[in-house]
Amino acid sequence: MLVGSVKRVCNSEGEICQEELNLNAVYSDKPDSANAQWSRYTPSASLSMTVSNTQAFGKVLPGQYVFVDLSPADKDA
Repeated sequence: MLVGSVKRVCNSEGEICQEELNLNAVYSDKPDSANAQWSRYTPSASLSMTVSNTQAFGKVLPGQYVFVDLSPADKDA
């Protein structure tokens, strides 16, 4: 996915308290790429998430490509 935007949210003291990430699916017509295989059946997608882990701030940047894996899990995993 392509990181479309990263919005930093600050508290009343000006400290970053969370980041809001917006991701969009990318398409590829290169037959052997993971994006081509995925986008063949799901041509569009978007994902937004809020990150509140201070050690993760600044790790995901606008314009960066990231791989998102959806795997089944137990509720308490």
